[in-house]
Amino acid sequence: MQCSANLPDKFELYPILLYNMNISINPKKNGEWKLVVIGLIWGIIYLMSLNISEGSSSEVNEELEHKLLTTGKINGTLINDDENTIWLLSGTWKSNLFTNTKFDHTNPAKFSAKINMVMANGSSPHTHKVSHFTLTNISRQDPLTVYEGYLAVSMKLGPVFAIPVIIKNYQNETISISLESLDDITLDQTKVISHFESKPISGIFAK
Repeated sequence: MQCSANLPDKFELYPILLYNMNISINPKKNGEWKLVVIGLIWGIIYLMSLNISEGSSSEVNEELEHKLLTTGKINGTLINDDENTIWLLSGTWKSNLFTNTKFDHTNPAKFSAKINMVMANGSSPHTHKVSHFTLTNISRQDPLTVYEGYLAVSMKLGPVFAIPVIIKNYQNETISISLESLDDITLDQTKVISHFESKPISGIFAK
């Protein structure tokens, strides 16, 4: 949380400083002018210290958030119905799903990934970004934990949002990402799922 959340607007501090010193905004005596200058200098120093403190707090929060994220690699293949390998997959993923047990609006569930795809014959290399994850349910199915929700996948014409997904965590060793073809999905969502051959995307945990 930023330390300046409940502080007044920085520009409001100048009249406050002057008021507390019992100095008129339009002083008539030279001595009062000196006090005004001193007050303004102290006010500027105070505001500069606030900015430094805000920056330090933000850096600490980002570092803490990064430490709470689990990371891993995308590593797998997609095969067609004839059991022929169509796509080779690689990339990275990161998430806080596997280090947290409770999520809310101040601590939302996060899952993102960068998926590189290339056909088995070396053609059509490209990349997809997975983002905007929303968690709807968590269930335990020994020996795995299942996370249901929605996410976005970047495509050539732009991202496609709210694609149903099931992420499975196998004992903090491997994961699978399955885009779900539900009855109420859109044509664009169906195209994304078909692009991944309607098969799970496999990943491993970084060690």
